[in-house]
Amino acid sequence: MIFYSVLHSVLADDVLMKRYYYRWWYRFFYVLLSTVLLIPAWIIYLRLPDYYVFNPPLFLKILLYLIDILVLFFGYYASKSYDNNFFLGIEQIRYFFKYGVKEVKPEEKFIKSGALKYVRHPYYFAGIMLLWLRPLYYKDLVVNIIFTIYFILGAINEERKLTRKFGEEYLRYKKEVPMIIPFLKRRKD
Repeated sequence: MIFYSVLHSVLADDVLMKRYYYRWWYRFFYVLLSTVLLIPAWIIYLRLPDYYVFNPPLFLKILLYLIDILVLFFGYYASKSYDNNFFLGIEQIRYFFKYGVKEVKPEEKFIKSGALKYVRHPYYFAGIMLLWLRPLYYKDLVVNIIFTIYFILGAINEERKLTRKFGEEYLRYKKEVPMIIPFLKRRKD
C-alpha cells in the first residue's frame, strides 16, 4: 500500500512528471496504471486474516452504513464540479484522435461551486469517511492509516499546485473553505 501510494503520488505530480504530464496519453495511462496496480494490493488485503477491532451493534452498523450512503451521494455531488472526462484522460485521447493535439492542458478556471463551496478536497473527504465509518478489522487499521495519510498528503500536494496556478484567489479561498472536513471553519484570530 505504501509503494502504491508513493508511486501514485509521484506520477500525479506535475513538476516531477513535467515532461509527460500534459501529453495526450498520460492521464489515461496514469488512471489505468493506478487501477491495475491497486488490484494486487487489494488481493493481498483480502487474504489477510479478519479479526474485528471494531464490530458495533446492529443499530450502529445501520447508522454507519446510512452515513456511508450519504457520503457516496456527496461524492457524486462533488463529481459534478469536475470535468471527469478530462480527469480520466478520455478528453485528451479524443483531442488527439480528432484534432491531432499531442499536449492538452486543462482549462485554467477556478471553480468553487457545488461541493467545493463546502470543502476544498471533497473526494479526499469522502475517501476518508468511507475508510473509517464501517466495522473494522485489524487489517483495516494499517490500510486506513496509510490511505488517510496518503489523502492528506495528496491534498497538501494539490494545494501547492492550485496555489501556484491561481495565486491570491486560491489563498483567499483557503481562508474561506476548510481543506478536508466540510463546515469546519477556522477560528478567527
